[in-house]
Amino acid sequence: MKVSHVLDSLARGCRKLLVPLAAFLLLVLLLKQLQLYDWIVDIYKSCLPVLMGIVIAFLLQPLIDRLQQHVSQKLAVMLVYIGIALVLAVFVIGMIPIIYKQVMDFAEVVPVWMRHLEGFLDRYHIAIGNLETLKEKYLQEGYIIVIDSLRNTMHTATNYGIAYITAFFISIDLDFWKRTAKKVIPNLHQFSTFYLTMSNIVYQYLVGTFLDILFIVVTVGITLYIFTFPNALLYAVILALLNLFPYVGATFGLILIAIVGALSYPVFPFLAFTIVWTIQQIESNFIQPMIFNRTMHVRPILTFVFIFLSEALFGVVGVILSPIFAAIAQIAFRSWLHSKTSDKIGEWEDIWQDFDEAMQEENYD
Repeated sequence: MKVSHVLDSLARGCRKLLVPLAAFLLLVLLLKQLQLYDWIVDIYKSCLPVLMGIVIAFLLQPLIDRLQQHVSQKLAVMLVYIGIALVLAVFVIGMIPIIYKQVMDFAEVVPVWMRHLEGFLDRYHIAIGNLETLKEKYLQEGYIIVIDSLRNTMHTATNYGIAYITAFFISIDLDFWKRTAKKVIPNLHQFSTFYLTMSNIVYQYLVGTFLDILFIVVTVGITLYIFTFPNALLYAVILALLNLFPYVGATFGLILIAIVGALSYPVFPFLAFTIVWTIQQIESNFIQPMIFNRTMHVRPILTFVFIFLSEALFGVVGVILSPIFAAIAQIAFRSWLHSKTSDKIGEWEDIWQDFDEAMQEENYD
């Protein structure tokens, strides 16, 4: 019964999306035929910092709402934006020497890995053409990639700077947007419940995610450093970010640690590998449920879709943060369901319980 209800709901949703999707595709074809598509894309790229500013303002508003309980709205906005800017500045200044050292260490490790690879190929008589020519080719391409990456980084930093300033002005003038919403949105009470619930849960999620990432970075970083693992901090951060991806992220991170360990040591570091695996199990089975009070179980399809959406909006940074955006989208959906079934501001447990109950109702619209 439950399965048939879910399938029927899915079919109704697909039928509702069919006409808008067909209209969108038709619009794209017309724009291409009229040679307006490239012009629209250029306008989109020009407006992208503003769109990013709206997203940043939305993500920071839960922090402002919490701080606004103790100080005025404008002071709360100033404290949040100036505080985050100072933290980012200190973080970047402090991380530059560390990143530089990690890059230099990585550059020293690459020739060792190449020798291991050449030895492996010779041992098993595997021929890959002229290996020296291939090495020179990829080194030259690597140099070009580094230059392009630096150029793209400067462009991205400029866009983020504009977006951050845009977000500040949106947040500082929030009262105007609230007054506008009262005139434009017909069912403002339901929308207000939805927004306040989502704001409350997003705040808890972002703080919890930060603590979860910090636990992985600190524990894995110390473990790898004790075992003189090359680029210990870098791989600890990569492992923490991969852990955000449901089901496969932790496994990919562990495989990466295993490959680097096999290439960097004459004997595979089984003890370090086992400790890292144990830390992952502790994080997933104890730390994460303790932080969030209940595991969120972000739908894998959401994460997959948001990889592409986030990459289109924010580039490489968007890909890295796509699991967080997917989780926020799921929180938004469940908060919307909560606002349709309750007038009170929801807590973490409320939106999960309401979601499960709502999806089991036969005639829920």
